[in-house]
Amino acid sequence: MFKNVMKDERGLSLVELLAVVVIMAIIAGIGAVAISSVIQKNREDAGISNVQSLVSAANLYQMSETGDAAIGGGAAAVTAADLVTKNYISQAGFLATPANVTFDATTTGKILITVPANMLTAGSRKNKEIKYYNEKEVADLTREILWESGATGTDTPAP
Repeated sequence: MFKNVMKDERGLSLVELLAVVVIMAIIAGIGAVAISSVIQKNREDAGISNVQSLVSAANLYQMSETGDAAIGGGAAAVTAADLVTKNYISQAGFLATPANVTFDATTTGKILITVPANMLTAGSRKNKEIKYYNEKEVADLTREILWESGATGTDTPAP
């Protein structure tokens, strides 16, 4: 009779339950690593977008201002802090020191941006320096350039 009672029992043994828990923990670990990688890439992409927004704001500044106040017009270099002060961009809180991000111009009027190292943060990563990047180079900016190996743009500022 005892055999008949045990035969009708349904469920998981302790070993089977332990195996299921271990498998679920492994799957959760793999998922956490994959998700953290996606989050990091999104943070790095946001940094690129922020640099692109700065260049767009500098272009608006260049088109709106005249005389010595314009970029490359003989005045001191324009900074991201200047763009915030004059309401060409609403905020630059993503920059460690907005006054250190500068804009220059070539003799043909192209805007060049210089972002010193460690101005942007993507999680625990800091940016590398980008120096004298024109609008096209900023539009083509990649994670590898901004976060891995800083570089110098192809244009040079006006004297």
